Amino acid sequence: MSLPIPDIMLGSIYELKPQTLSDRGIKLLFMDLDNTLAPFCENSASVPLRNWVDSLKKAGIEPFILSNNRGKKPQDFASDLGLECISRAQKPRTAKLLQVLKKKDIAPEDAAIIGDQIYTDVLCGKRAGVIAIAVRPISMVNPLHLIRYGLEVPFRLAYKVKSK
Repeated sequence: MSLPIPDIMLGSIYELKPQTLSDRGIKLLFMDLDNTLAPFCENSASVPLRNWVDSLKKAGIEPFILSNNRGKKPQDFASDLGLECISRAQKPRTAKLLQVLKKKDIAPEDAAIIGDQIYTDVLCGKRAGVIAIAVRPISMVNPLHLIRYGLEVPFRLAYKVKSK
């Protein structure tokens, strides 16, 4: 199993340009919801997020929400954006991600995942063979998040060393 070092690391989703994905042959972008697309407490998409999702679609990239959230929020959020979604994805397990790839007949190398957590989103992507993109979390309000994100620092630093 490969280490959970992101293939790409960005400050936010808005730094990820559709052309970058197109140039890599990406057809499907799995997106984490909480703290990646929107703060945990937000239940609807912002205008900038809607515009970013539309730019992906226009570039021929299918956005797909893959969330570990167990509530109703992921389905409602995805529906609001006109996207497909899987909640309770159990990342870093790859089963749900691989099911989607198989159903859509897309090879892992033609997909990417973007998220704020190394031990769930990035690790899931690396294990599944898709491009793994890490972004900074939108919000760090929960003190437990500070501990978890602190444990991710070595992998974020490893990305910086690797990319030099």
